[in-house]
Amino acid sequence: MTGVSAAAVISRDGIPLQVEGMSEDVADTVAALASGMCALAKRMNEEGNGVRHVHVVLADHDMVLLPTMSGAVLVVMRPGRNDESGIDVLRTAAVAL
Repeated sequence: MTGVSAAAVISRDGIPLQVEGMSEDVADTVAALASGMCALAKRMNEEGNGVRHVHVVLADHDMVLLPTMSGAVLVVMRPGRNDESGIDVLRTAAVAL
């Protein structure tokens, strides 16, 4: 995808299933964050408040965590974005997983 510097698919149990563009250490940290997001999304969905995505703004990148239909999480890192632009495209891609 254009503008994506790294991506990963993380299982709902926090296991990196597919990683591209990030080190194993970063993937493990992202997997822990994604696992927590899965727990939060599940809890929010049970209360009727669906989680569409989580957007983490870093110093020079942003990270978007998107739940998939399979229960996994798509994690995408984009350099220098720090805004919501393009997230709808990512969300559409995540739904297909």
